[in-house]
Amino acid sequence: GTIKNSCSSRDKTMITLLYKSMVRPHLEYGNAIWGPFYKKDIVGVERVQRRATKLVNGLYNKSYQERLQILKLPSLVYRRRRGDMILVYKIVNGVYRMEIDKLYTRSINRTRGHQFKFDKKKATIHQRINAFSVRTINDWNSLPENVVEAPSVNSFKSRLDEHWENRQYEIP
Repeated sequence: GTIKNSCSSRDKTMITLLYKSMVRPHLEYGNAIWGPFYKKDIVGVERVQRRATKLVNGLYNKSYQERLQILKLPSLVYRRRRGDMILVYKIVNGVYRMEIDKLYTRSINRTRGHQFKFDKKKATIHQRINAFSVRTINDWNSLPENVVEAPSVNSFKSRLDEHWENRQYEIP
């Protein structure tokens, strides 16, 4: 609402820049700690981005997915998953000093995939199922070896984006 009321230009680059700098950081803050997992919460958070993309001239009547592709904005669901994978990469590679054994159990029965696979522990209650250490395992284990074994965080990000390029505009 602030962008709409204070900005007279509805230019694509201006609205995108304002949204990325003023709104999106608030939506993504603390995603590793808490990310919405109920459909209504996911839709509610995504609704903010839907509204912002409608501000651009000529895009109001297009579908949300088309607006995202035109503005080159990934969905917030994708951004949360990407952020989770970046954090796992940092934990695995020692960027964060953390005892990895407290979060994950390394897979010893690995016959395929990369050397950093984790076993998934059984979780039955929603709080545990949606905890960071449980929700990230399937995505992490499904990544190819060349992505997981990237030499730096930035190369990991670019390889992950390349690998998941068809998922960027997925909407709930």
